[in-house]
Amino acid sequence: MKKLIGLFILLAIPVVIFAQELTPAQLDTCKALYQEIENDIAKANYCSQDSDCDTLELGGRLIRFGCYHFVNKATDKDAIYKKMQTYYGQCEKIINDCSESPRPVCVNRKCVESPESSNVTEREDSN
Repeated sequence: MKKLIGLFILLAIPVVIFAQELTPAQLDTCKALYQEIENDIAKANYCSQDSDCDTLELGGRLIRFGCYHFVNKATDKDAIYKKMQTYYGQCEKIINDCSESPRPVCVNRKCVESPESSNVTEREDSN
C-alpha cells in the first residue's frame, strides 16, 4: 500500500509542476486579465454614504486579489467573481485562508474599513 501511495505521489508531482507553467503568451494574457480585474475593483469602490458600501469577499483560491475589497453595493460582484475564477483557472494555483473582513464605511467617497474595526484589532493586539 505504501509503495502504491509513493508511486502516486511521484506521478502526481510532475503533473502539478507542469500545470503551473505558463507560456509567454499565456503569461501576457494573465497579466492583462489581472489588471482588468484590479481596474474593475477600483472602479467599483465609490459611495456617498455608508449604506452604499459592500464587501467583495475573497480569500481561498482567490487570495491573489486579497482577502476582501470594499465596493459599492450596486456592483455586479458575480461578474468580478467570474473574471477571478477565469484567472484562477488559467493563471493561478495559490490557495490560502483569510480572516473575516471588517465592516465597510464611506469616507471621502470611497468605501474603507470602519474605524471601529481597527480599534477592535488594536484592543485585541494590546492584550
